Amino acid sequence: MKYAPSQAPRRSRADVPRARATALAVLGLLAGGGQTTHANQPPPAAKAAPVTPAPTAGGDVMVVDGGRVVGQKTPDSARHDGLTVVDLSDDWLPYIFSEAPDKPQPLRPYLLDLANGRLRKGGAYEKAREDRFFEAFGIPASLNLLRRRLADRKRHACHARVKDAVLEQLSAKNVIPAEEAEKVPCVPPPAGQTAPPAGTKPFCPPREPGEPPVTMVMTGRTISPRPLTALEKRAVVAMQAHLRCEDLLSGKANAARMDRRTSSGLEIYQRLNMVADSGRIDFDTRTALLMDSREADFRAMLRALRERVVDATGLLEDGSALGVLGQVQGRLIDSPEFQPLSGPTATPPSNDAPAVAQTPAPAPAAPEAASLKITPAPDLIAAATQAASQALGWTSPDAALSNAVIAPPPSSRRPGRKTPARKGPAPLPTAIAVRLPPLPAYHGPKMELRAEIDRGEVVLSRPKLDKDGKKKWKPPVNDRPTLTLYARVGDGEVALARWPTTIGGWKTIQKADGSLALKYKESVTGDALWPEILATPTWHPGGGAQVRHLLIKRGDTWEPKTQIIGPGYRAAYGLVAIVHHQIEGVDENGQQQLVDHRIRTHGTPVYRSVKRGESSGCHRLHNHLALRLAGFLVKHHENVRDGLVPEDYERKLEYKGQQVSLLSDNKGYRFKLTPPVKVTVLDGDVRGNAKSVKNLVPLSIAP
Repeated sequence: MKYAPSQAPRRSRADVPRARATALAVLGLLAGGGQTTHANQPPPAAKAAPVTPAPTAGGDVMVVDGGRVVGQKTPDSARHDGLTVVDLSDDWLPYIFSEAPDKPQPLRPYLLDLANGRLRKGGAYEKAREDRFFEAFGIPASLNLLRRRLADRKRHACHARVKDAVLEQLSAKNVIPAEEAEKVPCVPPPAGQTAPPAGTKPFCPPREPGEPPVTMVMTGRTISPRPLTALEKRAVVAMQAHLRCEDLLSGKANAARMDRRTSSGLEIYQRLNMVADSGRIDFDTRTALLMDSREADFRAMLRALRERVVDATGLLEDGSALGVLGQVQGRLIDSPEFQPLSGPTATPPSNDAPAVAQTPAPAPAAPEAASLKITPAPDLIAAATQAASQALGWTSPDAALSNAVIAPPPSSRRPGRKTPARKGPAPLPTAIAVRLPPLPAYHGPKMELRAEIDRGEVVLSRPKLDKDGKKKWKPPVNDRPTLTLYARVGDGEVALARWPTTIGGWKTIQKADGSLALKYKESVTGDALWPEILATPTWHPGGGAQVRHLLIKRGDTWEPKTQIIGPGYRAAYGLVAIVHHQIEGVDENGQQQLVDHRIRTHGTPVYRSVKRGESSGCHRLHNHLALRLAGFLVKHHENVRDGLVPEDYERKLEYKGQQVSLLSDNKGYRFKLTPPVKVTVLDGDVRGNAKSVKNLVPLSIAP
């Protein structure tokens, strides 16, 4: 069976095809109570007439509608007239990174650099220069940077020249794997010999005391886990051509091979297009490769605009609670991997399928909430983003590029002096005022909120091991865990959002004697509280963490892998963590006994695990959703901004005869929730014998 990726315009066409005009009817509890609203139908793409806006008077913002500036107002008067002020500036970040004059966020300048593509020299930016794109980590690119990418004709022409029709000839289920490190059997070196004779097996390296014997060694080469067909090799060549257009392919990469350099470049390309960065050519990756590069840039612009709209409106309702996602300009702007739905995403879409993503209805609520009437919220975020993009005139890639809503030209200091020609499109205004659909009547700064985590299907059986002694990967269970946030409205509740998350499972730990084993890490069930939110948190590895994974080698010296400790976008907690305190009874004074089991709801650099993996007990979210949740809680629940919380943390590690110290001088930037938000972790559907998780499973692999 052949396939054609849906909603993926081909580059060989001169113009981006008009997206499907079917729009989702958005129903919900809006201001005024119980009324309905519909997402605007995207009009035919049209170029806006060039208009130079007049300079804004002190503090005024442009009022825009239909791609034109229709007036100017102060922010206060705009809000008084029912308009929403949306920040379009290069200095914008998600609300959780806001700061007070006496409580700055130290990491904010660094995050702004990443959002604007300023990858400076120095060690602090070393990993960022490798990663290059940060939307998947919760840092969307600035709108002006995305507009410059959209205006890059040379790059788009390069993509258009690639003969990538071969990608459509592969079956929908075809996956071209990355090459793996080649291993060969080795033999112990005889006494007095340092090198094996030619044509014989290599010698095994010496092992540390207590380590299991080594039977295989790496050759330094990589090989494909299976032979590639002629068609697959041609597909790899086409993919490599697209990587060159983005300057992502090393000149040392081998043509038609999924070698290490090719796979690394593909991972960056996948991250650029918000596809799971597996380093393999799968269906979603082929869909991204076949998409017109201007269309891909336009969707990135709409996603970045969406986060600005979320920040301006305080919305969280994205359709995930109802199980139906809305469109923006006739498009589902998220790839299946990052859609906020908990259902399966691996099934390739049909060409005739409607452009609306759906998932099963939410699971039943906790017993104490069973008597409440629960209403799932529709996709209000898509409707608001549709209205904002319509007001800006961003109806297509061409319309977004020829847009008339731009910043006024700077006044020249010297009369008569010519302004130097600008490269690329004119910058956007720092803020605009637009008319968006009304907010729900239940929104407010003191909402009664609660969270519920359904563990779904919980598999207790011991995992099987592969030939190398590692835990075999298993496909995700049908009923994945979910996190739902509820708001109390009268005598009922509104389910605001329901997102995929993770629970515990069998994880590899390092025992005191240095050997490895599997241990079941459980997500604690029952009632808990969210007492605080930590922006840019640091992570303290538990006692069973593998020492090798906490270190990085530079020359002959081992150093702490600071990126995983944090703070930073690649920290184990991502850029935000919500602390769990478990309620374990009451004391003699009737006060709740709270215990911190080191469980967190947090972002993660390992975002592919959110829909298919497991954790050490924490509840991971996609990074942009974790930031949205944290921002919503701060805006809609009473809290105290504590700022950066000092902490004196040190842990000494010993590895291969060297001692290394993990250090952290702060816990993160804290917002204390007053009172804490209630959380319930449901038992889920437990499968297997509870006795099977009580003992460790020894592993034969070396640390």
